[in-house]
Amino acid sequence: MMTPTNEMKLRRFKGFTVIHSVYNEALDTLHRSIEATRILGADSGGILLGLSGTGKTRLCSHLMSEFPVASSIKREDGIHEIKPVIYCRVPRDATVKALTARLLREFGEFPPRQSQEALEYQLFKVLESCQTELLVLDEWPHLFRSGTETAIKNAADFVKILTDVFKHAVLLVGEPECEVIISQCTALSDRFPYRARLRPFSLSTPEGWNEYSRVLRAYATELTTTMGFNDIPALTDDKMVLAFYVLTEGNFRALANTLCAALANSLQRADGQLLLSDFVIAAKQVKTSKLTTLNPFEMSTSALKKSLAGAVKRQERTQ
Repeated sequence: MMTPTNEMKLRRFKGFTVIHSVYNEALDTLHRSIEATRILGADSGGILLGLSGTGKTRLCSHLMSEFPVASSIKREDGIHEIKPVIYCRVPRDATVKALTARLLREFGEFPPRQSQEALEYQLFKVLESCQTELLVLDEWPHLFRSGTETAIKNAADFVKILTDVFKHAVLLVGEPECEVIISQCTALSDRFPYRARLRPFSLSTPEGWNEYSRVLRAYATELTTTMGFNDIPALTDDKMVLAFYVLTEGNFRALANTLCAALANSLQRADGQLLLSDFVIAAKQVKTSKLTTLNPFEMSTSALKKSLAGAVKRQERTQ
């Protein structure tokens, strides 16, 4: 059984964020959106696009941490809640009305059954009274998951009204294909000119290889400096870089999960060592969309290169 100290180490490592170039570019784009909204009001919204596992939720958490935390202030008429940031994950198959009610619950409001207009009025009042500066709608495409014209129109109309009345930063988060829907609605597209994108890592270019290696180097540094391992496998040598990539296909979440699983294996063993065998076991424990049926950490460098080349050829044939 893992000790409380080791549990704390594992949680800390899980929360470690690597600021790679694509992440940093996306963060800068969203900063510009927030700043433009602060100065100009509406029509400066941001959209964060990326496949599952590319770091959207982590980036949202990073962005929200830059705002003041929720607090309470005492005024003559009573205690008022201040919530500078509201994060809302849109439920699957949500309607506009269900989402509005969900947003109100994020503020601690539980309205009785009433019309959409009444719910929106209550939402706009509480956004103002709570002095909210950033509203994040994660999994926003769930609002038009059915794909019908009515669902898409209702979602677009809701967000247009929201941005016009709220006049503070709104961030929509979703997978890349939702940008097509946004672009089809001119009024909506114009209100969200700032588009931030996250993507899986790639080893197809020297720049991509270097970027991936820098990410692994950052993790290696964290393992030695914060986790306290004096000697760890060389995460940035060619074989390990290829092994991680073949295991995860460049997916950031899969990489982080694999590293956490290897660390957990080491901490459970409690001998103060992080070994290659910990990664071999982690590759069996963590489900990933890997490029081979073999365990990448048990393959030779040449075999790993062949797996990577085969995957590239398959991708080229499907394009």
